[in-house]
Amino acid sequence: MSTQANELIDRQQSLQSDLAKLVTAHNSDKPFLEDILRRKNNHFRDDLLLNIKTMSDKEQINAIVIGQIELLRGLLKYSDEDIASLAKQLRAHEYKDNVDLRLKVQRRITKMDTYYQQLFATLNTAEQYSLDIEQYTTDFKSSLSRRAEFLSNAMLYLDTQKRETEARLAYVSDEEKASLTQQIVRYNEQIAVSVISLEVATSIMGKIGIDVTQTKQLLLTITGDINADVLDVNVAFGLFEKWLASLKDWAFDNTPSLIVKVLLFLFILYVTRSISRIVSSTVKKSVKHSKMDFSVLMQDFFVSIASKTVIFIGILFAASQIGIELAPLLTGFGVAGVIIGFALQDTLSNFASGLMILIYRPYDVGDMVKVAGIQGTVKNMSLVSTSVQTIDNQRLVIPNNKIWGDVINNITAETIRRVDMVFGIGYADDIDAAREVFTNILLNDPRVLKTPEITVKLHTLNESSVDFIVRPWVKTEDYWDVYWDVTEQVKKQLDNANISIPFPQRDVHIYKHEAES
Repeated sequence: MSTQANELIDRQQSLQSDLAKLVTAHNSDKPFLEDILRRKNNHFRDDLLLNIKTMSDKEQINAIVIGQIELLRGLLKYSDEDIASLAKQLRAHEYKDNVDLRLKVQRRITKMDTYYQQLFATLNTAEQYSLDIEQYTTDFKSSLSRRAEFLSNAMLYLDTQKRETEARLAYVSDEEKASLTQQIVRYNEQIAVSVISLEVATSIMGKIGIDVTQTKQLLLTITGDINADVLDVNVAFGLFEKWLASLKDWAFDNTPSLIVKVLLFLFILYVTRSISRIVSSTVKKSVKHSKMDFSVLMQDFFVSIASKTVIFIGILFAASQIGIELAPLLTGFGVAGVIIGFALQDTLSNFASGLMILIYRPYDVGDMVKVAGIQGTVKNMSLVSTSVQTIDNQRLVIPNNKIWGDVINNITAETIRRVDMVFGIGYADDIDAAREVFTNILLNDPRVLKTPEITVKLHTLNESSVDFIVRPWVKTEDYWDVYWDVTEQVKKQLDNANISIPFPQRDVHIYKHEAES
């Protein structure tokens, strides 16, 4: 027998002796003795891993490894007895008076995790050296399964207690709330310890071939932690079956009342829509015949606001009938409004500009305008944008802040307009005859208004022409027709009167120089 093997066997026997002392020691000495034993055993295990590969005697290996298995089994048995004793003491005390006992239980559960992990590693080592450990393995599986069951029940119990305590917070005094809050914190701590230990047990059980589907489902249900375990087909399928069963139970219990609530919800929406139409029609008639002379845009705004307000109130009322609490919902709308306000500052700018346009009425539906560099007819307007149809029949939507922040040219705001035209004649032509031609054309056009009077004046002596300004006043809707027709008549009448319409020209003089001899 080698010296290293003898030393390891002696140390193993010393550890067994320390375990016996621990079991029979006074309760006040047990934590100290267990801590010494735990540290000594950890050093022993490190040395065993270093030296066992050099050992050739199977009997020596068997004696050392089996001794280590027995030691760990003894520590686990001691831990089980300790937990049973602590549990008995817990039942004899009020919850608020057993903080120290519960901390001892948590520490004991954590120590047992280490012992189980060490025992699992030792059993694997025994298998590597083909040692006869079948009975030990069977006992280990049974012990591990019992531990998983205990931890699962403990988690469920603690979770139930925590939920009941949380429910009590709604109707107790502020002083009791502080105490209950502390209890909830302690429950969470105990659940966290149980979860960690159950995860350790589950990991070992999965490696030795024990079905851990239900355990993983429980961990996922309690913690809500979706990790790689949920990708397990059995776990996912089991959870789906539970959720489906819960859904069936819920549907069976609530379907009749749910159908009534849904029908009531839809009925309220239908009534709300009908009321909204009536309110829209009433408001439309009211603002249309109002003495305040609202613009069409303002009328549409009032009708839209009234309709949407009725619909919003109806939706809230309908939502309350299916069990939705309105106070949190409205509070959520308020918070969401602040967030959306920061996110949609440009939209709010358009909204503000739309209100200013509605108040000051620089244009109305049907007006020909030139805004943001675009000319066309206003078709409709919302609080954020204005739709303009251009002369070539394009529909453009312009943000209101671009319109309000720029010059607004309302071409058709007035009922009459002046048509400004300039016509030139040659320097050799008779200006009085030309003036008479222009005047007669305007006087003979029935669309030209008598008042204000027409203007026909010699305006400019240009480089190539003598220019007249011709300015009749017409109704706004006749502007372009008069402009085009007068221009055509001016060309014809000047030609008939042999009055020229000059165009830019330049005289080119060519000088010929004789070549010098």
